[in-house]
Amino acid sequence: MDFENKNNNNNQQVDAQHTAQQQGQPSQTTQTEQSYQTPYGAQDMRSPFENQQAQQTPAYHTYQEWMAQEDKREAKRAKREARRAKWKGKGRKPLIVAGSIAAACVLLAGGIAIGGTIYGNPGNQTVAAVSTNSNLPTVQISSPSATSSTSSTGLSGEEIYTKVSPSVVSVQAVNLSSGEGGTGSGVIMSADGYIITNNHVVTDENTGVVLDKITVYMSDGTSFPAEVKGCDEQTDLAVLKIDPAGVTLTPAEFGDSNSLQPGEEVYAIGSPGGLELANTITGGHISALNRDITIDDRVMSLIQTDAAINPGNSGGALINKYGQVIGITSAKLGISYFEGLGFAIPMDTAKPIVDELIQNGYIAGRPQIGISGQNVSQQVSAAYGIPQGVRVIAVDSRSNAAAAGVQVNDIITGINGQEVTDMDGVNEVKDKLAAGDKITLTLYRMSTGKTLTVSFALNDQHDLEGDDPAVTQQQQQQQQQQDSRDSQYYQNPFNYFFGW
Repeated sequence: MDFENKNNNNNQQVDAQHTAQQQGQPSQTTQTEQSYQTPYGAQDMRSPFENQQAQQTPAYHTYQEWMAQEDKREAKRAKREARRAKWKGKGRKPLIVAGSIAAACVLLAGGIAIGGTIYGNPGNQTVAAVSTNSNLPTVQISSPSATSSTSSTGLSGEEIYTKVSPSVVSVQAVNLSSGEGGTGSGVIMSADGYIITNNHVVTDENTGVVLDKITVYMSDGTSFPAEVKGCDEQTDLAVLKIDPAGVTLTPAEFGDSNSLQPGEEVYAIGSPGGLELANTITGGHISALNRDITIDDRVMSLIQTDAAINPGNSGGALINKYGQVIGITSAKLGISYFEGLGFAIPMDTAKPIVDELIQNGYIAGRPQIGISGQNVSQQVSAAYGIPQGVRVIAVDSRSNAAAAGVQVNDIITGINGQEVTDMDGVNEVKDKLAAGDKITLTLYRMSTGKTLTVSFALNDQHDLEGDDPAVTQQQQQQQQQQDSRDSQYYQNPFNYFFGW
Protein backbone atom coordinates (compact mmCIF):
# COMPACT_ATOMS: atom_id res chain seq x y z
CA MET A 1 0.00 0.00 0.00
CA ASP A 2 1.04 3.59 -0.43
CA PHE A 3 0.92 6.23 2.24
CA GLU A 4 -1.11 5.90 5.40
CA ASN A 5 -1.61 8.92 7.61
CA LYS A 6 -0.39 7.77 11.00
CA ASN A 7 0.89 10.94 12.57
CA ASN A 8 -2.18 13.09 13.11
CA ASN A 9 -1.37 13.43 16.78
CA ASN A 10 2.39 12.97 16.63
CA ASN A 11 3.21 16.57 15.77
CA GLN A 12 1.18 17.86 18.71
CA GLN A 13 3.14 15.59 21.05
CA VAL A 14 6.46 16.63 19.59
CA ASP A 15 5.53 20.32 19.81
CA ALA A 16 4.68 19.96 23.47
CA GLN A 17 7.91 18.09 24.17
CA HIS A 18 10.00 20.56 22.20
CA THR A 19 8.43 23.44 24.15
CA ALA A 20 9.29 21.68 27.37
CA GLN A 21 12.87 21.33 26.19
CA GLN A 22 13.09 25.05 25.47
CA GLN A 23 11.81 25.78 28.97
CA GLY A 24 14.82 24.15 30.48
CA GLN A 25 14.02 20.48 30.89
CA PRO A 26 16.94 18.04 30.56
CA SER A 27 18.04 17.36 27.05
CA GLN A 28 20.62 14.96 25.73
CA THR A 29 21.56 13.64 22.29
CA THR A 30 24.31 11.13 21.73
CA GLN A 31 26.18 9.58 18.85
CA THR A 32 24.84 6.41 17.28
CA GLU A 33 27.39 4.24 19.05
CA GLN A 34 26.30 5.47 22.48
CA SER A 35 23.21 4.65 24.52
CA TYR A 36 20.35 6.29 22.60
CA GLN A 37 17.87 8.57 24.34
CA THR A 38 15.45 11.10 22.93
CA PRO A 39 16.34 14.80 23.05
CA TYR A 40 13.42 15.30 25.43
CA GLY A 41 14.82 13.58 28.51
CA ALA A 42 16.05 10.19 29.59
CA GLN A 43 12.67 9.10 30.94
CA ASP A 44 10.81 9.67 27.66
CA MET A 45 11.84 7.03 25.13
CA ARG A 46 9.20 7.93 22.53
CA SER A 47 10.24 8.34 18.94
CA PRO A 48 9.26 11.62 17.30
CA PHE A 49 7.45 9.41 14.75
CA GLU A 50 5.35 7.62 17.38
CA ASN A 51 1.97 8.32 18.90
CA GLN A 52 1.89 6.34 22.09
CA GLN A 53 1.26 6.94 25.75
CA ALA A 54 4.11 8.26 27.82
CA GLN A 55 5.81 5.50 29.75
CA GLN A 56 9.21 4.84 31.24
CA THR A 57 11.26 2.40 29.19
CA PRO A 58 14.93 1.41 29.43
CA ALA A 59 17.46 3.09 27.14
CA TYR A 60 18.59 1.20 24.08
CA HIS A 61 22.26 0.54 23.61
CA THR A 62 22.47 2.02 20.12
CA TYR A 63 20.45 4.23 17.85
CA GLN A 64 20.19 1.37 15.38
CA GLU A 65 18.72 -0.89 18.04
CA TRP A 66 16.12 1.72 18.91
CA MET A 67 15.27 2.33 15.25
CA ALA A 68 14.88 -1.39 14.56
CA GLN A 69 12.41 -1.66 17.41
CA GLU A 70 10.51 1.40 16.22
CA ASP A 71 10.24 -0.02 12.71
CA LYS A 72 8.69 -3.20 14.10
CA ARG A 73 6.13 -1.15 15.94
CA GLU A 74 5.42 0.94 12.85
CA ALA A 75 4.92 -2.19 10.74
CA LYS A 76 2.38 -3.50 13.22
CA ARG A 77 0.62 -0.15 13.31
CA ALA A 78 0.60 0.01 9.50
CA LYS A 79 -1.10 -3.35 9.36
CA ARG A 80 -3.71 -2.29 11.88
CA GLU A 81 -4.37 0.98 10.05
CA ALA A 82 -4.67 -0.83 6.74
CA ARG A 83 -7.35 -3.06 8.22
CA ARG A 84 -9.17 -0.05 9.61
CA ALA A 85 -9.08 1.58 6.18
CA LYS A 86 -11.03 -1.30 4.71
CA TRP A 87 -14.62 -0.51 3.90
CA LYS A 88 -16.42 -2.63 6.37
CA GLY A 89 -20.18 -2.16 6.41
CA LYS A 90 -22.76 -4.90 6.31
CA GLY A 91 -26.00 -3.01 6.04
CA ARG A 92 -27.13 -3.87 9.56
CA LYS A 93 -25.12 -1.51 11.72
CA PRO A 94 -26.39 1.87 12.91
CA LEU A 95 -25.04 5.07 11.46
CA ILE A 96 -22.90 6.76 14.08
CA VAL A 97 -21.05 10.00 13.58
CA ALA A 98 -20.26 13.12 15.58
CA GLY A 99 -19.25 16.68 14.84
CA SER A 100 -20.56 19.68 12.98
CA ILE A 101 -21.78 19.77 9.39
CA ALA A 102 -18.45 21.24 8.31
CA ALA A 103 -16.44 18.42 9.82
CA ALA A 104 -19.02 15.64 9.71
CA CYS A 105 -18.10 12.24 8.39
CA VAL A 106 -20.24 10.57 5.78
CA LEU A 107 -21.02 6.96 6.57
CA LEU A 108 -21.85 4.31 4.07
CA ALA A 109 -25.44 3.23 4.51
CA GLY A 110 -24.10 -0.06 5.77
CA GLY A 111 -22.49 1.78 8.66
CA ILE A 112 -18.89 2.19 7.56
CA ALA A 113 -16.59 4.98 6.48
CA ILE A 114 -15.24 5.37 3.00
CA GLY A 115 -11.58 4.30 3.05
CA GLY A 116 -8.41 6.38 2.97
CA THR A 117 -6.63 8.02 0.05
CA ILE A 118 -3.60 5.84 -0.10
CA TYR A 119 -4.55 5.35 -3.75
CA GLY A 120 -5.68 8.90 -4.38
CA ASN A 121 -8.92 10.39 -5.57
CA PRO A 122 -10.86 7.96 -7.76
CA GLY A 123 -12.65 10.88 -9.35
CA ASN A 124 -9.35 12.07 -10.83
CA GLN A 125 -8.36 8.75 -12.30
CA THR A 126 -9.51 6.98 -15.41
CA VAL A 127 -10.07 3.28 -15.82
CA ALA A 128 -7.40 1.65 -17.92
CA ALA A 129 -8.33 0.45 -21.36
CA VAL A 130 -8.87 -3.31 -21.34
CA SER A 131 -9.61 -5.94 -23.92
CA THR A 132 -13.35 -6.50 -24.15
CA ASN A 133 -15.17 -9.78 -24.32
CA SER A 134 -18.18 -8.96 -26.47
CA ASN A 135 -20.10 -11.84 -24.93
CA LEU A 136 -20.21 -10.06 -21.57
CA PRO A 137 -22.78 -7.36 -20.85
CA THR A 138 -22.04 -3.70 -20.21
CA VAL A 139 -24.05 -0.97 -18.56
CA GLN A 140 -26.21 0.71 -21.18
CA ILE A 141 -27.04 4.35 -20.41
CA SER A 142 -29.87 5.84 -22.42
CA SER A 143 -31.69 9.14 -22.60
CA PRO A 144 -35.40 9.38 -21.75
CA SER A 145 -36.22 10.11 -25.39
CA ALA A 146 -34.88 6.69 -26.33
CA THR A 147 -37.17 4.92 -23.89
CA SER A 148 -40.86 4.49 -23.31
CA SER A 149 -40.59 7.00 -20.47
CA THR A 150 -41.05 10.03 -22.68
CA SER A 151 -43.66 11.99 -20.76
CA SER A 152 -42.50 15.57 -20.30
CA THR A 153 -43.54 15.41 -16.66
CA GLY A 154 -42.17 11.94 -16.10
CA LEU A 155 -43.89 8.99 -14.45
CA SER A 156 -45.92 8.93 -11.30
CA GLY A 157 -44.51 7.35 -8.16
CA GLU A 158 -46.77 4.35 -8.64
CA GLU A 159 -45.58 3.87 -12.21
CA ILE A 160 -41.93 4.18 -11.17
CA TYR A 161 -42.34 1.56 -8.45
CA THR A 162 -44.09 -0.83 -10.83
CA LYS A 163 -41.35 -0.37 -13.40
CA VAL A 164 -38.22 -0.45 -11.22
CA SER A 165 -39.04 -2.59 -8.18
CA PRO A 166 -38.63 -5.90 -10.05
CA SER A 167 -35.09 -4.76 -10.94
CA VAL A 168 -34.06 -4.14 -7.32
CA VAL A 169 -32.97 -7.07 -5.16
CA SER A 170 -31.94 -7.71 -1.58
CA VAL A 171 -28.43 -9.05 -0.98
CA GLN A 172 -27.61 -11.12 2.09
CA ALA A 173 -23.95 -11.87 2.83
CA VAL A 174 -22.74 -14.17 5.62
CA ASN A 175 -19.40 -15.21 7.12
CA LEU A 176 -19.92 -18.93 7.66
CA SER A 177 -17.19 -19.28 10.27
CA SER A 178 -18.57 -16.58 12.56
CA GLY A 179 -22.19 -16.53 11.47
CA GLU A 180 -22.02 -12.76 11.12
CA GLY A 181 -23.28 -10.88 8.12
CA GLY A 182 -25.74 -8.33 6.89
CA THR A 183 -28.15 -7.29 4.20
CA GLY A 184 -27.90 -4.71 1.47
CA SER A 185 -29.50 -4.07 -1.89
CA GLY A 186 -28.61 -4.50 -5.54
CA VAL A 187 -29.73 -3.58 -9.06
CA ILE A 188 -30.19 -6.11 -11.87
CA MET A 189 -28.23 -4.89 -14.89
CA SER A 190 -28.65 -7.79 -17.35
CA ALA A 191 -31.11 -10.57 -18.11
CA ASP A 192 -28.41 -13.22 -17.64
CA GLY A 193 -27.97 -12.37 -13.96
CA TYR A 194 -25.36 -9.62 -13.44
CA ILE A 195 -26.21 -7.44 -10.44
CA ILE A 196 -24.63 -4.17 -9.23
CA THR A 197 -24.21 -3.56 -5.49
CA ASN A 198 -21.79 -1.93 -3.04
CA ASN A 199 -18.42 -3.43 -2.17
CA HIS A 200 -19.05 -3.06 1.55
CA VAL A 201 -22.22 -5.14 1.31
CA VAL A 202 -20.33 -8.28 0.26
CA THR A 203 -16.98 -7.99 2.05
CA ASP A 204 -15.84 -8.65 5.61
CA GLU A 205 -15.74 -5.54 7.75
CA ASN A 206 -12.34 -6.37 9.24
CA THR A 207 -10.39 -7.94 6.41
CA GLY A 208 -12.10 -6.68 3.27
CA VAL A 209 -12.30 -10.28 2.03
CA VAL A 210 -15.42 -11.36 0.15
CA LEU A 211 -17.87 -13.08 2.50
CA ASP A 212 -18.46 -16.81 2.21
CA LYS A 213 -22.15 -17.07 1.34
CA ILE A 214 -24.03 -14.49 -0.68
CA THR A 215 -27.72 -14.85 -1.50
CA VAL A 216 -29.81 -12.62 -3.74
CA TYR A 217 -33.54 -12.24 -3.11
CA MET A 218 -35.80 -11.07 -5.92
CA SER A 219 -38.68 -8.67 -5.30
CA ASP A 220 -41.07 -11.67 -5.26
CA GLY A 221 -39.00 -13.47 -2.61
CA THR A 222 -37.30 -15.93 -4.96
CA SER A 223 -33.68 -16.47 -3.91
CA PHE A 224 -30.50 -17.39 -5.79
CA PRO A 225 -26.94 -18.08 -4.64
CA ALA A 226 -24.61 -15.42 -5.98
CA GLU A 227 -20.95 -15.24 -6.96
CA VAL A 228 -18.88 -12.07 -6.67
CA LYS A 229 -17.47 -11.39 -10.13
CA GLY A 230 -15.48 -8.35 -9.01
CA CYS A 231 -15.37 -5.69 -6.35
CA ASP A 232 -13.60 -2.38 -5.85
CA GLU A 233 -13.35 -0.90 -2.39
CA GLN A 234 -12.07 2.43 -3.68
CA THR A 235 -15.35 3.22 -5.44
CA ASP A 236 -17.46 0.95 -3.20
CA LEU A 237 -18.84 -0.98 -6.16
CA ALA A 238 -19.21 -4.72 -6.70
CA VAL A 239 -20.77 -6.98 -9.32
CA LEU A 240 -22.59 -10.22 -8.50
CA LYS A 241 -23.64 -13.01 -10.84
CA ILE A 242 -26.55 -15.36 -10.38
CA ASP A 243 -27.84 -18.16 -12.58
CA PRO A 244 -31.48 -17.30 -13.29
CA ALA A 245 -32.15 -20.97 -14.16
CA GLY A 246 -34.99 -20.22 -16.53
CA VAL A 247 -36.44 -17.37 -14.47
CA THR A 248 -37.02 -14.17 -16.45
CA LEU A 249 -35.19 -11.25 -14.86
CA THR A 250 -36.09 -7.59 -15.32
CA PRO A 251 -32.93 -5.52 -15.94
CA ALA A 252 -33.05 -1.91 -14.85
CA GLU A 253 -33.03 0.93 -17.32
CA PHE A 254 -30.05 3.20 -16.65
CA GLY A 255 -30.13 6.95 -17.18
CA ASP A 256 -27.60 9.71 -17.71
CA SER A 257 -26.59 11.12 -14.32
CA ASN A 258 -24.80 13.99 -16.06
CA SER A 259 -28.15 15.36 -17.19
CA LEU A 260 -29.53 15.72 -13.65
CA GLN A 261 -30.50 19.10 -12.23
CA PRO A 262 -30.82 20.12 -8.56
CA GLY A 263 -34.48 20.11 -7.60
CA GLU A 264 -35.41 17.14 -9.80
CA GLU A 265 -37.62 14.54 -8.20
CA VAL A 266 -35.94 11.22 -7.47
CA TYR A 267 -36.84 7.97 -5.75
CA ALA A 268 -34.79 5.37 -3.89
CA ILE A 269 -35.69 1.67 -3.78
CA GLY A 270 -33.87 -0.76 -1.52
CA SER A 271 -34.10 -2.86 1.63
CA PRO A 272 -33.66 -0.53 4.62
CA GLY A 273 -33.27 -2.61 7.75
CA GLY A 274 -33.10 -5.95 5.97
CA LEU A 275 -35.30 -8.46 4.18
CA GLU A 276 -38.36 -7.59 6.26
CA LEU A 277 -38.55 -4.19 4.53
CA ALA A 278 -37.34 -5.29 1.09
CA ASN A 279 -38.17 -3.10 -1.91
CA THR A 280 -39.12 -0.02 0.05
CA ILE A 281 -39.54 3.13 -2.03
CA THR A 282 -38.76 6.62 -0.72
CA GLY A 283 -38.94 9.92 -2.54
CA GLY A 284 -37.18 13.25 -2.57
CA HIS A 285 -35.16 15.54 -4.78
CA ILE A 286 -31.70 16.00 -6.16
CA SER A 287 -30.25 18.25 -3.47
CA ALA A 288 -26.92 18.86 -5.18
CA LEU A 289 -24.56 17.38 -7.74
CA ASN A 290 -20.84 16.62 -7.69
CA ARG A 291 -20.59 16.78 -3.92
CA ASP A 292 -16.95 16.07 -3.07
CA ILE A 293 -17.26 14.12 0.16
CA THR A 294 -13.97 13.57 1.98
CA ILE A 295 -13.49 10.74 4.46
CA ASP A 296 -10.10 9.55 5.66
CA ASP A 297 -8.58 11.88 3.03
CA ARG A 298 -10.40 10.16 0.18
CA VAL A 299 -12.63 12.25 -2.04
CA MET A 300 -15.70 10.88 -3.84
CA SER A 301 -17.89 13.00 -6.10
CA LEU A 302 -21.47 11.97 -5.30
CA ILE A 303 -25.10 12.88 -5.92
CA GLN A 304 -26.72 14.42 -2.85
CA THR A 305 -30.41 13.66 -2.24
CA ASP A 306 -32.99 14.11 0.49
CA ALA A 307 -34.69 10.82 -0.39
CA ALA A 308 -34.55 8.65 2.73
CA ILE A 309 -31.55 6.30 2.64
CA ASN A 310 -31.00 3.93 5.55
CA PRO A 311 -28.85 0.91 6.49
CA GLY A 312 -29.73 -1.81 4.00
CA ASN A 313 -30.29 0.62 1.13
CA SER A 314 -26.61 0.24 0.25
CA GLY A 315 -26.28 -0.89 -3.35
CA GLY A 316 -29.86 -0.01 -4.22
CA ALA A 317 -31.25 2.30 -6.87
CA LEU A 318 -31.59 6.07 -7.05
CA ILE A 319 -34.15 6.67 -9.80
CA ASN A 320 -35.09 9.70 -11.87
CA LYS A 321 -38.61 10.75 -12.78
CA TYR A 322 -38.51 8.60 -15.92
CA GLY A 323 -37.91 5.39 -14.00
CA GLN A 324 -34.21 5.20 -14.91
CA VAL A 325 -31.54 4.25 -12.40
CA ILE A 326 -29.18 7.22 -12.27
CA GLY A 327 -27.23 6.32 -9.13
CA ILE A 328 -26.27 3.52 -6.74
CA THR A 329 -27.21 4.53 -3.20
CA SER A 330 -24.15 4.33 -0.99
CA ALA A 331 -23.86 6.85 1.81
CA LYS A 332 -25.68 8.96 4.36
CA LEU A 333 -24.74 11.72 6.74
CA GLY A 334 -25.27 9.92 10.01
CA ILE A 335 -25.58 12.73 12.53
CA SER A 336 -28.81 12.32 14.45
CA TYR A 337 -29.76 16.00 14.29
CA PHE A 338 -29.35 16.17 10.50
CA GLU A 339 -31.85 14.60 8.12
CA GLY A 340 -32.26 14.30 4.40
CA LEU A 341 -28.56 14.06 3.56
CA GLY A 342 -28.11 10.95 1.46
CA PHE A 343 -25.60 10.25 -1.27
CA ALA A 344 -25.37 8.03 -4.33
CA ILE A 345 -22.67 7.05 -6.79
CA PRO A 346 -23.54 8.65 -10.17
CA MET A 347 -24.32 6.09 -12.86
CA ASP A 348 -21.90 7.72 -15.29
CA THR A 349 -19.16 7.22 -12.70
CA ALA A 350 -20.23 3.66 -11.94
CA LYS A 351 -20.48 2.48 -15.56
CA PRO A 352 -16.76 2.15 -16.43
CA ILE A 353 -16.05 0.57 -13.03
CA VAL A 354 -18.85 -1.97 -13.36
CA ASP A 355 -17.92 -2.77 -16.97
CA GLU A 356 -14.31 -3.47 -16.05
CA LEU A 357 -15.26 -5.52 -12.99
CA ILE A 358 -17.31 -7.73 -15.29
CA GLN A 359 -14.47 -8.01 -17.80
CA ASN A 360 -11.50 -8.38 -15.42
CA GLY A 361 -12.78 -8.81 -11.89
CA TYR A 362 -10.71 -5.81 -10.79
CA ILE A 363 -9.77 -2.28 -11.82
CA ALA A 364 -6.47 -2.04 -13.68
CA GLY A 365 -4.15 0.89 -14.19
CA ARG A 366 -4.25 2.61 -10.80
CA PRO A 367 -0.76 3.78 -9.82
CA GLN A 368 0.90 2.64 -6.62
CA ILE A 369 4.39 3.34 -5.31
CA GLY A 370 4.45 0.35 -3.00
CA ILE A 371 5.54 1.97 0.25
CA SER A 372 4.07 3.07 3.56
CA GLY A 373 5.20 6.36 5.01
CA GLN A 374 4.56 9.03 7.59
CA ASN A 375 5.10 12.77 7.58
CA VAL A 376 8.19 14.37 9.05
CA SER A 377 6.85 17.65 10.37
CA GLN A 378 8.66 20.96 10.47
CA GLN A 379 9.08 20.60 14.23
CA VAL A 380 10.58 17.12 13.98
CA SER A 381 12.80 18.28 11.13
CA ALA A 382 14.19 21.11 13.24
CA ALA A 383 14.60 18.98 16.36
CA TYR A 384 16.48 16.15 14.65
CA GLY A 385 18.27 17.96 11.86
CA ILE A 386 16.59 15.97 9.11
CA PRO A 387 14.65 17.25 6.07
CA GLN A 388 10.92 17.74 6.16
CA GLY A 389 9.17 15.20 3.98
CA VAL A 390 7.83 11.65 4.18
CA ARG A 391 9.73 8.99 6.09
CA VAL A 392 9.46 5.52 4.52
CA ILE A 393 8.43 2.99 7.16
CA ALA A 394 7.83 -0.02 4.89
CA VAL A 395 8.63 -1.03 1.31
CA ASP A 396 6.67 -3.78 -0.43
CA SER A 397 9.17 -6.36 -1.64
CA ARG A 398 7.11 -6.86 -4.82
CA SER A 399 7.27 -3.21 -5.83
CA ASN A 400 9.49 -1.48 -8.36
CA ALA A 401 10.42 0.94 -5.57
CA ALA A 402 12.08 -1.94 -3.69
CA ALA A 403 13.94 -3.04 -6.82
CA ALA A 404 15.12 0.55 -7.38
CA GLY A 405 16.65 0.66 -3.90
CA VAL A 406 14.17 2.66 -1.82
CA GLN A 407 14.86 1.79 1.83
CA VAL A 408 13.08 2.02 5.14
CA ASN A 409 13.94 5.33 6.89
CA ASP A 410 14.58 7.13 3.61
CA ILE A 411 12.85 10.52 3.63
CA ILE A 412 11.08 11.50 0.42
CA THR A 413 11.69 15.19 -0.22
CA GLY A 414 10.74 15.40 -3.90
CA ILE A 415 8.90 13.60 -6.67
CA ASN A 416 9.51 14.22 -10.37
CA GLY A 417 11.54 17.30 -9.50
CA GLN A 418 8.76 18.82 -7.40
CA GLU A 419 9.51 19.46 -3.73
CA VAL A 420 7.15 17.71 -1.32
CA THR A 421 6.85 18.03 2.43
CA ASP A 422 4.05 15.58 3.20
CA MET A 423 2.09 12.62 1.89
CA ASP A 424 -0.54 14.80 0.25
CA GLY A 425 2.15 16.34 -1.92
CA VAL A 426 3.42 12.94 -3.02
CA ASN A 427 -0.07 11.66 -3.77
CA GLU A 428 -0.95 14.82 -5.68
CA VAL A 429 1.82 14.12 -8.18
CA LYS A 430 1.33 10.35 -8.24
CA ASP A 431 -2.42 10.49 -8.81
CA LYS A 432 -1.95 12.36 -12.07
CA LEU A 433 -0.03 9.38 -13.43
CA ALA A 434 -0.96 5.81 -14.37
CA ALA A 435 0.50 2.42 -13.59
CA GLY A 436 3.63 1.96 -15.69
CA ASP A 437 4.51 5.65 -15.75
CA LYS A 438 8.02 6.50 -14.58
CA ILE A 439 8.59 8.57 -11.45
CA THR A 440 11.74 9.91 -9.83
CA LEU A 441 11.97 10.23 -6.06
CA THR A 442 14.42 12.51 -4.31
CA LEU A 443 15.47 10.79 -1.08
CA TYR A 444 17.42 11.78 2.01
CA ARG A 445 19.10 8.63 3.32
CA MET A 446 19.24 8.85 7.10
CA SER A 447 21.89 6.14 7.38
CA THR A 448 24.42 8.17 5.35
CA GLY A 449 23.10 11.73 5.54
CA LYS A 450 23.25 11.99 1.75
CA THR A 451 20.62 12.92 -0.85
CA LEU A 452 20.03 10.69 -3.87
CA THR A 453 17.45 10.10 -6.61
CA VAL A 454 15.88 6.85 -7.74
CA SER A 455 13.67 6.27 -10.78
CA PHE A 456 11.24 3.45 -11.44
CA ALA A 457 7.84 2.66 -12.97
CA LEU A 458 4.74 2.88 -10.83
CA ASN A 459 3.16 -0.46 -10.03
CA ASP A 460 -0.41 -1.41 -10.77
CA GLN A 461 -2.34 -1.33 -7.51
CA HIS A 462 -3.82 -4.75 -8.25
CA ASP A 463 -0.38 -6.35 -8.41
CA LEU A 464 0.42 -5.31 -4.85
CA GLU A 465 -2.85 -6.36 -3.25
CA GLY A 466 -2.71 -8.68 -0.27
CA ASP A 467 0.09 -9.22 2.21
CA ASP A 468 3.70 -8.72 1.22
CA PRO A 469 5.13 -12.29 1.03
CA ALA A 470 8.46 -11.10 2.45
CA VAL A 471 6.71 -9.70 5.52
CA THR A 472 4.66 -12.87 5.89
CA GLN A 473 7.81 -15.00 5.71
CA GLN A 474 9.56 -12.80 8.25
CA GLN A 475 6.63 -13.06 10.64
CA GLN A 476 6.60 -16.83 10.27
CA GLN A 477 10.31 -17.02 11.01
CA GLN A 478 9.92 -14.80 14.05
CA GLN A 479 7.09 -16.99 15.29
CA GLN A 480 9.19 -20.10 14.80
CA GLN A 481 12.07 -18.52 16.70
CA GLN A 482 9.72 -17.55 19.50
CA ASP A 483 8.28 -21.06 19.64
CA SER A 484 11.81 -22.45 19.77
CA ARG A 485 12.74 -20.14 22.64
CA ASP A 486 9.59 -21.07 24.50
CA SER A 487 10.29 -24.78 24.10
CA GLN A 488 13.71 -24.34 25.71
CA TYR A 489 12.07 -23.32 28.95
CA TYR A 490 9.91 -26.44 29.08
CA GLN A 491 11.22 -29.25 31.23
CA ASN A 492 9.64 -32.66 31.67
CA PRO A 493 8.56 -32.81 35.33
CA PHE A 494 9.31 -36.53 35.41
CA ASN A 495 13.02 -35.76 35.00
CA TYR A 496 13.16 -35.05 38.68
CA PHE A 497 11.67 -38.41 39.53
CA PHE A 498 13.27 -40.76 37.03
CA GLY A 499 16.55 -39.02 36.32
CA TRP A 500 15.96 -38.65 32.60
